[in-house]
Amino acid sequence: MIIQGFSNIASAYSANTKSAVERQTSPAPAANYAEKVTLSTEGKTLAAEESKPVFTQQRTYAQERLLQAASSDRASAEKIAYDLANTHSTIFFDISDQLGAGNGGAPVRKLSTTGEIVSDDYIKRFSEAASGIDAQRLSIYETETKKGTDPVEILSKMIDFTNQQSQDYLDATGWGWRGSAPPA
Repeated sequence: MIIQGFSNIASAYSANTKSAVERQTSPAPAANYAEKVTLSTEGKTLAAEESKPVFTQQRTYAQERLLQAASSDRASAEKIAYDLANTHSTIFFDISDQLGAGNGGAPVRKLSTTGEIVSDDYIKRFSEAASGIDAQRLSIYETETKKGTDPVEILSKMIDFTNQQSQDYLDATGWGWRGSAPPA
């Protein structure tokens, strides 16, 4: 698709810059050659990498501990997987500025993880994205449950799926926040 788009631009540019004689004697327009383009080895490698899942973050210590604890108790694993699948994403706000003396009456909405002050537009975009993410996570749960997949594996798949989301989503939800290190 990119090659075709580029070919169209190149053809239009060539048609506007060549004289009438050059247009008559020049080879066929570049768009005709688009079918003959092949990917280099580097291009093939990049294309293959694009098909692999890209994790925004790796599993956190807490996520690993959760999976470890769930693996020892099937009922708990089923409950945790169900809850994760059926919990709606939400933004976690830092309300510390609103607890003390007044801040001029206007609430300041800032993320609890980064301190970033967010607008109504940010919240709207988050809500739109989050509803899709929640639906996909629920779909993973339902599909894997129907297949009879072990609940720990289902939980693992949902954690990995959520870890793949945008950094904005991860920051807004506090998902996998690395604010504290594991005990030494």
